[in-house]
Amino acid sequence: MWERARATEHARVRSDAAGTFLVGLALLAVGLVGVWRGPEVPTDLWWFVLTLAAMCAVMLGKARRPLLSLAAGTVVAALDAVLGGSMGVMVGLLDLLYSAALRVSAPALRRLRVGAAVIVAGSGAAAFAATGELRDSANVALLAFAVLGTPLWWGTSVRQQTEIAALASARARDLARIGQLREQEAVLAERARMAGDLHDALASHLSAVAIHSEAALAAPRPADAEQAARRDREALTAIRSASVAALREMRSMIDLLRTGDEARTSPARLGELAGLAAGFRGQGMELTVDVPSDLPELPAAVDQAAFRIVQEALANALKHGRPGPVDVLVALGEEMRIEVANPAGETAPAAGGGVGLLTMRERAEALGGSFRAGREDGRWLVRARIPLGAGT
Repeated sequence: MWERARATEHARVRSDAAGTFLVGLALLAVGLVGVWRGPEVPTDLWWFVLTLAAMCAVMLGKARRPLLSLAAGTVVAALDAVLGGSMGVMVGLLDLLYSAALRVSAPALRRLRVGAAVIVAGSGAAAFAATGELRDSANVALLAFAVLGTPLWWGTSVRQQTEIAALASARARDLARIGQLREQEAVLAERARMAGDLHDALASHLSAVAIHSEAALAAPRPADAEQAARRDREALTAIRSASVAALREMRSMIDLLRTGDEARTSPARLGELAGLAAGFRGQGMELTVDVPSDLPELPAAVDQAAFRIVQEALANALKHGRPGPVDVLVALGEEMRIEVANPAGETAPAAGGGVGLLTMRERAEALGGSFRAGREDGRWLVRARIPLGAGT
């Protein structure tokens, strides 16, 4: 019940007002009146109940309008003092002073402290002028300081601790952000270094392959040598196609490493299967590709994963398979179905092993699909299924 009563700021304000009213009624019941004029107060106690209720009503606005509530509470406390004074109203005034010190702006708080100091000094001076006794003057000044200075000092202290805690929290967030920026900077620097190493190690070699193969293809051939050179030209065409594709993909990888912006890369798509098939045919593969002629626009992740699976399956067929027909099927329905079949060789990898098989499986399963590879009737079959909605 206590936690629910103090759960929010408005709930705390209401519970403070209600608690002050109950405490004030209890103090009135035991006769604690006449704070300023002594116990001989002829005023009816119901007047003190009214001033107590007015003070508690003023307390309800201390969170939204602390200065206005303090001004109204001071007027109520003055009326209560004219009647003789009651402890409940005094407790309410102390709470309003504390709330104002906690919530008002810094300039307003300085004005409150100056005002409290003026009132304390003025009350002591007035008491000395009235009685001529330093002791009485000191007592009055100390009483005024207890009423005005104590809640202001307490509220200021709590306010300072809250501000220090907020600054420490902000500093911790800034340090965490700086740490993240440093980590990102280190990652970007490492990616830039890797991109430079990749470019320096491979670009020149691939460019040389592409240039020399292009020069060989462009050289004129005698008519009687054309038949003999056909196979060489096919091989050179395959070499050039593979080298140019490798250069393009390497530049995309370098761009991705340098910038970290995947949107700037140009991943391979199923629309490039014709070029891929030409490259493998140039290496002597008897290849048949069955792909829908009007491929719809596919999610980039699905399109790239399908191309890479076909590419890796053909690479495995060239490396491990026996000579013979290789069939590629890409079918679309509720999901994409990919099948690559080739004559199984003696060195065909086990169904659960091999880096190529592992990467193909990871690509399919990462998009919520399935992958299976193995021997069937003397052929090596690769089957993958990918939901068309994956990656969107």
